[in-house]
Amino acid sequence: MAEEIIFSRPADEISCIIGNLFSAITPPCGLRRSTDLVICGMTHAQNYGTLTVKSDCCIFIGEPEDLAAVLNGQCLERKCRHGR
Repeated sequence: MAEEIIFSRPADEISCIIGNLFSAITPPCGLRRSTDLVICGMTHAQNYGTLTVKSDCCIFIGEPEDLAAVLNGQCLERKCRHGR
């Protein structure tokens, strides 16, 4: 069941999180317009999710396991320092 999860990470990790969270990105049609960065799409687990990047935090709406796999796991590409 989709949940709203608020989290914070250093700015240099956000791009890595986005790349490892989503396998396909779709336009945010139907969502309220925002001055924040809003990314929607399919996660690598084939679930729909939305990530809103604000100046002080991020808000993920989707399956908690999908976000946990990215935040607590390793970079899928293992090419960056987040690849552990």
